Amino acid sequence: MTSARRLGLFAGALVACAAMLGVAFAHVRLTSSSTGSGLKWNSPGKIGITINSTGSDDAPDGSHVAALRNAIAAWNDVPNSKATLVEKTDPDEMARTDWESDGVHLIWFDEDDDSGYFPLGSGVVAITPVWFQSDGEIVDADVLFNGYGFDFTTEDVGGAFDIQDVATHELGHLLGFDHSGWAGATMYPYVSPAVIEHRSLSEDEVHALHHVYPVGGFASITGTVRRTSDSTRVLGAHVVARDANGRTAASALSNSNGDFTLRGLSAGDWTLYATPLDYPVSGWNLSSGQTVQTDFQSTLGPTVTTQASGAVDVGNLYVGANAVLSLGRNNDHFPLRIVRGTTDAYFLRGAGLDSLCTLECSDPSITIQVVSWMNTLVAFDVTAPLGAERGHADLIVTNSLGDVSILPAALEVTPPDPVVTSVSVALGSDLGGTTLTLDGANFEPGARVVVGEHVYVDGVDATVVDDSTITLTTTATVPGLYDVVVLDPSGVEGRLDDGFEFAAIPTIATVFPSAGSDLGGTPVTIRGASFEVGTLVRIDGVTQTNVTLVDSDELVVITEPGSAGGPYTLEVENTSGHVATSVFAYAATPDPMLVGVAPASASTAGGDPVTISGANFGVDTEVWFGADAATGAGGVSVDVTLVDANTLVVRAPAHAAGLVDLVVRDGATGQATALAGAFEFAEPEPSGGGGGCATVTPHGPFEPRSAAEGLAPLVLAFALVRLARSRRFALR
Repeated sequence: MTSARRLGLFAGALVACAAMLGVAFAHVRLTSSSTGSGLKWNSPGKIGITINSTGSDDAPDGSHVAALRNAIAAWNDVPNSKATLVEKTDPDEMARTDWESDGVHLIWFDEDDDSGYFPLGSGVVAITPVWFQSDGEIVDADVLFNGYGFDFTTEDVGGAFDIQDVATHELGHLLGFDHSGWAGATMYPYVSPAVIEHRSLSEDEVHALHHVYPVGGFASITGTVRRTSDSTRVLGAHVVARDANGRTAASALSNSNGDFTLRGLSAGDWTLYATPLDYPVSGWNLSSGQTVQTDFQSTLGPTVTTQASGAVDVGNLYVGANAVLSLGRNNDHFPLRIVRGTTDAYFLRGAGLDSLCTLECSDPSITIQVVSWMNTLVAFDVTAPLGAERGHADLIVTNSLGDVSILPAALEVTPPDPVVTSVSVALGSDLGGTTLTLDGANFEPGARVVVGEHVYVDGVDATVVDDSTITLTTTATVPGLYDVVVLDPSGVEGRLDDGFEFAAIPTIATVFPSAGSDLGGTPVTIRGASFEVGTLVRIDGVTQTNVTLVDSDELVVITEPGSAGGPYTLEVENTSGHVATSVFAYAATPDPMLVGVAPASASTAGGDPVTISGANFGVDTEVWFGADAATGAGGVSVDVTLVDANTLVVRAPAHAAGLVDLVVRDGATGQATALAGAFEFAEPEPSGGGGGCATVTPHGPFEPRSAAEGLAPLVLAFALVRLARSRRFALR
């Protein structure tokens, strides 16, 4: 490690998040303490992220994977940003635990404090070590969960921290962002088991992405914060912009000269204010080295209009004298969630909260009704209209002297929780392909559905049909019984416990041959899916004792004797009890046998005579070149001359060059036999030139029987080689 390479640790904590690094010249930016450079990835479009496959001891069902993928998606889904977290899903990569390596950016649950960051009694819930160069280039970052000291959940288990909520915060550090002064932001430095709203990004994080990893141009607002009393500059003032609807939109800290720049803005009208960073977030929560002055009160500034790009300088933003008035403490649970169309009751801690104070929301459509003032506590009801948009709004308290304290983004407006009442199908194959219809309520565009480890996204692989219907088609998933969870874009969710089961349900695609001798002993290949060790095969209710599992897609059965007739039901039953069915018939005739073929090759042009030797051939015998030896499918049929029950003569068809399977089938009964790779089609040799002489030996007409008799030893030897090859292939 060179002296230019440094490490920063960024933590999500139970009581506080320690961020020990640099100067925060922009509010959500991490910086290098040596140069003041903001930290960022130089190739942000392909930041690899690996989810350790072991996961959390608290989520043995593997549900941590979907939760972490949703956290990744929260950052990736922001438009007009270059930053893209690319999940690495190679099993070998996911098995890694060497988070210290530059070659992997790991999300890992440290269950035994192997990292050394989580000694017994540590208040740190998760930590993000970030390695960077002195110029601010991030070269490595990893997210470590403190599984040694805390419990985690994906199912709203009391006292456990939500994995998706924590991960979304920590990934912000991984991208180079500091903690936010917004009470409701994802990068708010405190986390509680009772809160999951940090799953969705606030506008503070969105504008941070537009600032550090922009696609296209954005507007900015610059200015200087000064005290009204003496025009001295204020260092570390929290400057916030609201949009035209009174919603909290962007923020920055003034630097060591009192100057600020709000970046990543779109065109619009923005109302500015400055507020001290004292409660519930303080300078202690930010990177070291930044001076944060709090000896002033929250002060409203001008409204500024920006275009799609370009900077607007507002000059001086003056702030009033300090006041003994504040709202919000770090042991309050932020954000305060307001469900649109409802009234919610809350209380907040603070100072100077007497009965002469007033409390209001920055969004005038949201109403506040104070229930009681208790100097250090205020209780109130909040009502959001039915049409209220998702997002954050400020709370403003004003005392009888006109002093003001603003708590940025304290309220978060969300829709009601989705409700999943039923799923159209309760069981499907672990291979996927099952179409599901989810019925319920409060489904909104952009919803995500989690079943097992897979996330189905509206408009990608799921469809929000209306507010009560979602459709999707399942993808391959590890067998198990899973909750069906619908997540709103705001992060709130609804779930149907044990709503869908993925099972190793066998399927049968082909049975070849489709009939066999009633004496038994017929080799039958069953192709399909989800076959497993211990799979049973029954024909007409009779369990077949000689079954070989070739792989999960193929079984080979040597049939037991049966009664001539059918077709009978053929069943394949997995150990889980799931059954797939097809048909099979028995014939009162012996199966055809294919012993050999001579010659074993012919011209691709076709027309060459070929003799096939074997047994039990008849007038209905068919010969197929190139049919699949395991399924009987495909191939080219040819005219057959039946010499006797042991000999067939055919002419090879025209065919592309290469080895092909040969299938002999009884067209009347469906009995069949095959040799894999038994025949080769070859390009004809080019004709020779020159003036050589040769003796021509006269010969009579072609006689199939004598030809076959003369070639019998060669045919048999060839057949033995082909049979051996065929057996090795089948048992691979």
